[in-house]
Amino acid sequence: MKDFIAIDFETANPQRVSACALGYAKVSNCKVVEASGYLIKPVGGHAAFQSKIHGIKDEHTFDKPYFGELFPQIRDIFSYPLVAYSLFDKQVLNALSEYFDLGLNFDYTDSSAIAKEKLPSLKDCKLKTLVKHFGLPVFKHHDAAEDALACARVFLELQNQEIEKTVSNSYDEFSEFKGIIKGILADEQVNYKEAYELLYWLEDHAETGKQNQGLYLKMKEILDDDHLDSIEATEIKMFLENIVMGLK
Repeated sequence: MKDFIAIDFETANPQRVSACALGYAKVSNCKVVEASGYLIKPVGGHAAFQSKIHGIKDEHTFDKPYFGELFPQIRDIFSYPLVAYSLFDKQVLNALSEYFDLGLNFDYTDSSAIAKEKLPSLKDCKLKTLVKHFGLPVFKHHDAAEDALACARVFLELQNQEIEKTVSNSYDEFSEFKGIIKGILADEQVNYKEAYELLYWLEDHAETGKQNQGLYLKMKEILDDDHLDSIEATEIKMFLENIVMGLK
């Protein structure tokens, strides 16, 4: 893919529609030609624990437009093939489209899944790990514009990367579920994007969610209070480790 736009959302609270920042990096003929971002007034306001992670607070967004109001200005972004570094951003964009009745229909690539396929020997496939692996410029994580630019650069590198071993490309919901959990556990840390990606995925895949009701209820219990501290992150990590042992 020579032409695409890499995106990254930061959210302000547990709601999928609570985007408070959008970063993007436009790639034309395999070169980054534009990179920028927008602050967004989030639906539901700001939760302290997420503000602590990305630094965006009400004082930064109170006079910014909601995503639905901003959309006419940025509509062209979503007409390009979109690339991001998780399923999280797709989940947020779908929620925003539904909430603001935008009718978005977009082409989306999760480049983290490609990294896991092509580079299985890496200790983990976090964005910062791939940036270091490919010798790319250091970036400020959880800054939407910098994350999007890093994602674009990593995806360009991944397209030139040979697959280390044969991996099946057939879709299987159970394999995707297992892959998400193993990806979260790869660096032995759980951050809020990973936690919400998993919670949202379980909500969107009712059968798997039903089969893993204990996990779903635990995630809801921990995340419903708009807070994710180190103790709770460790609790999620231990719960997921037990799930993986049962999946073997």
